[in-house]
Amino acid sequence: MALSHTFEESMKQQEQSGLTVEWKALALPVSLGFMAILHLMFDVPLWILAAFCAWIPLYYILYPAMMRKKWSAFEKEFARRFQRGDHKQLLEFYKQQWFLRKFGPRAEMLGKLGLIYSALERHREAEHVIQEAIEATPSEYRERLYFNLANIKFELGKYDAAAAIYRTLKPSSPYRRAAQTQLALIDLSNGQHHEMARKILNRELPNATGTMRERIELALAEHPAPEQAL
Repeated sequence: MALSHTFEESMKQQEQSGLTVEWKALALPVSLGFMAILHLMFDVPLWILAAFCAWIPLYYILYPAMMRKKWSAFEKEFARRFQRGDHKQLLEFYKQQWFLRKFGPRAEMLGKLGLIYSALERHREAEHVIQEAIEATPSEYRERLYFNLANIKFELGKYDAAAAIYRTLKPSSPYRRAAQTQLALIDLSNGQHHEMARKILNRELPNATGTMRERIELALAEHPAPEQAL
């Protein structure tokens, strides 16, 4: 499965969240209005209001900078441990990221948790987490998560549900070829589109590795071409 987008893309996803208005977006205008009321109605000195304004650069400059730094470090460490197959320790590392889980890009954090659960073969937990990530992501950015969800459903034996998601991927999708391979495995097991499914699997077999290679070889052996079955 693919790893995450960059931090900037993740923040863009959060900003383009439809009609949802977060309190963070109203923080500055509400604060300015509050200070105007204090000054005009209660004659609060301007120096006190100026001191109160100190939070503005902290929130709009230092906070994003700190978030980017933490996210970059987390993403690098996540990728390193995931590629090494250190998934149990990676889960513990993820749980230690309180700041990012609380204030970071929610959909991306859930997506990464889903990857960890899937790698640990805790597929039901992965399914639940990825579905949460999809709900937290604007529709135009959901393709990667849907692909991951289809892979998880495949692992759970929910082949019809997985196939339905694979078939929704656009022809230009970077996941289209992998989805076609998964669909070919499903079609062969269901006795459908036999010739086309075998053609796709034979095409992918030379470059397949690990579990996927084993699955392709087993599927081709169990469902030989008609002339081979004679």
